Amino acid sequence: MRASSRSPDLFRVTLLGMRPNPRRDQGFAEYQDAERRAKEDTRRTVCAHDIYLGSRLVATVSAPSFAGKMSVDLTDFGSRYA
Repeated sequence: MRASSRSPDLFRVTLLGMRPNPRRDQGFAEYQDAERRAKEDTRRTVCAHDIYLGSRLVATVSAPSFAGKMSVDLTDFGSRYA
């Protein structure tokens, strides 16, 4: 498959430790939208979530306490999107 015929890579939010799946996970064109969704999901489920761009890990969003404060840990690759 040629690169021009592939769909563009989108930011995807998954549970910590799961790989992104286009059929299961909603795609976001902007990093800020994916981060907002990851924070909402983390707050609702109290489980950490990963943000991927294609198959590369961009950030991990977690709630280290029940006080509602979210922690976003960017990877070296992800630091260029925040």
